[in-house]
Order: sequence, then structure tokens, then C-alpha cells
Amino acid sequence: MKFNKFNATIMLALALLLGAFTASAFAGSTLEKVKKAGVISVGNSPDYPPFESIGDTGERIGFDVDLLNAITEKLGVKINWVTMEFAAIVTAVQSGQVDMGMSGFSVTPERANAVSFSKPYIASGQVLVVRTDSDISSPADLKGKKIAVQLGTTGEQQADKIEGASVVKPETYNIAFMMLHNKAADAVVADLSVAEEFVKKGTFKRAGEPLSFEEFAMISRKGNDDLLNALNKALEEVKKDGTYDAIVKKWGL
Repeated sequence: MKFNKFNATIMLALALLLGAFTASAFAGSTLEKVKKAGVISVGNSPDYPPFESIGDTGERIGFDVDLLNAITEKLGVKINWVTMEFAAIVTAVQSGQVDMGMSGFSVTPERANAVSFSKPYIASGQVLVVRTDSDISSPADLKGKKIAVQLGTTGEQQADKIEGASVVKPETYNIAFMMLHNKAADAVVADLSVAEEFVKKGTFKRAGEPLSFEEFAMISRKGNDDLLNALNKALEEVKKDGTYDAIVKKWGL
């Protein structure tokens, strides 16, 4: 097709429309728009107890849930929880689909290249979990064995480092622990607090020392410094007034 003046005009118009669409997609993803709307949208994968899960009556519960409720109360806005797979949250934050993410995100250099982090709000680490009748006591015992770990997590990175083991990566930890229970996997790599929740059920136990030390933080799109600064300030206020300690105690962290 010839590239004539008419075609050039059409292409210019399309480019302008695309630019306008992109600008509108990101416009207002800052603190100003959130406060004006009175609502902040939050990407969350509620399959990570005790940080986030769905309770018996269908409500979202957990440490992250209670903490963000306290933080947003300081900001004077309500939360619109947007449920999605954990591995999809970073992309949703980058694209402006949600204003922020809070779902047990460990601070890592790789994620820091994609999104911006708040100040850390709790520390944790990755551990091995096995069945109570298992002889596995350390990563060295996993040669020729199968590990289940949630896709897109820092646990996945730790599992990939274990020599001689095969790694399967379901989309949720509920599936990973179901695989372990059904003997479709020999171990699960999970966050310490999450592991303890499943160990309480009586059919699993921890094996060996923690594989890593990590800090959790909230995430938002790069450039949303005003929003992150407000979240950090509110987090400090929640810590100072005793609310944070009460939430930590409630969830046994």
C-alpha cells in the first residue's frame, strides 16, 4: 500500500489517540485521585494465610488485610480489593489496573526494577515443609525429589536453587500443600508464617533451617511517590499508636 498523505494523517491520528489513552490510563493513579475518589484499588491474592485468605463466611481476612485497613483509615479512604493470581499483581500495578499491591510481597532487586516498594512492614523467610512421616530434614535430602512452590514467589527462587530436585509451580499455595498432602510432591517451600499456618493442621512439619531472610512491603507503580510516601507515613502512625502491635499479636506473627 502506498504511504500517501492520507495514510500519514490516519497514522498520526491513531498515534495521538493511543497517547491520549495511555495518559488517561495512568492519570489519577496518584494520591490525589485516590483521595478524591475516596477509594484505593489493591491487587491481592487471598491464598496466603495468615497474611490474606478468605474466611468461613466469605470475607477477606489476614494480617495484610487488617494492616492495610488501619493504614487506609489514616488516609481517609476505603479499599477496593481486586482478587487476582499472585503472579499477575505486579503487571496489574505497572499497567495502572490497580493503584497498589499488598499480598506478602518480598522486597527483591528484580521486583524493584518493575515497581516501587513502601517501607518494609514485617520480616520473614522461606522454609521447607514436609509431611509428618517424611525423613527429609534438609535441602540435601531433596535430591531426586519433587518440590511444590507457588509460581512467582521468592519461594520459587529458593526452590530452584536446591540441587537435584524437580520443581513444580502451581498458581496457589493451597494447591502446593494439597500436592504435598496427596504425595504428589515431597516438600513445599513457603514463607515462614504461611508454613506455620499449614503445620498447625497436624499433617505437616518444618524441615531444617530457614532458606532465606526477607522483608515484606507494599508495591505501587514507579512514579507514584506521593502515594507511597502517604502509605509510609500512615504505617508509621499505625506503629506509634499501638495498632500495629495489636495486629501482629492477633495473627501470631
